[in-house]
Amino acid sequence: MSNPFENIPKELTDLKQWVCAWNNSKLPMKAYEKKAASSIDSTTWSDFEIAKAAVENGTYDYVGFVFNDNGIVGIDVDDGFDSTGFLSDLSIDLMKACKSFTEKSRSGRGIHIYVKGKLPFNGKNNRQGVEIYQQGRFFITTGRMLVYKDLIENQAAIDYIVEKYFPEIDRVREDGTVEKAPAFYTPVFEKPANGKISLKPTYPKIAQGLRNQSLTSLAGQLHSRGYTKQQIYYELLRCNQEACTPPLPAREIQTIVNSVTKYQR
Repeated sequence: MSNPFENIPKELTDLKQWVCAWNNSKLPMKAYEKKAASSIDSTTWSDFEIAKAAVENGTYDYVGFVFNDNGIVGIDVDDGFDSTGFLSDLSIDLMKACKSFTEKSRSGRGIHIYVKGKLPFNGKNNRQGVEIYQQGRFFITTGRMLVYKDLIENQAAIDYIVEKYFPEIDRVREDGTVEKAPAFYTPVFEKPANGKISLKPTYPKIAQGLRNQSLTSLAGQLHSRGYTKQQIYYELLRCNQEACTPPLPAREIQTIVNSVTKYQR
């Protein structure tokens, strides 16, 4: 059986951004002594060889990589597999987009993706199953590789994930100014005619770069108003056909609905 440490890309192991962790604990620990580390204090980190040795000699159970705003982004999915043990639609979407080093999480139920690029914010949990960070966090790094073994540059994938899964987050531009997140996508109900109000809204046109964001916003509004999962799906299909050019694939609509309705109103 191969050593999982050997699967961790050299671009990561060359960096002095390593801590350790015990099993069943999410607290980062200093690799060189039994004291807590910090994901924002580089003096508490070590190089990879020291962290690896601390695991191999039994002091700790895992190594951990700290993100430090130097061109590496981490994506964390807690529920990476469905009830049958196969990768979830969410995991597949993110992995296919990034095509970069991916591993099983410590629990075996989630995945971590490491990809080169830059976020327009430091990091965020979207409360719908996706976390993404470029600094101030660490991942317990298992080396249990899934499909993609190389750490690659893929800014297009990061931009796609931010647009699709983090549509309501303000962005910090390179000049330091803040780009406010777009407002919610809002259906238009026609004015009353003959005393009757139309129950079916009209959907304003949606620009290609805003399709996922707008449909996710609409799904969230319908979910909060008590629509069933099936009703949300059919309404999103109608909006998709009427407002999106070109329309998103039906599978992607299903992914949006599954993500939004996963959480209680």
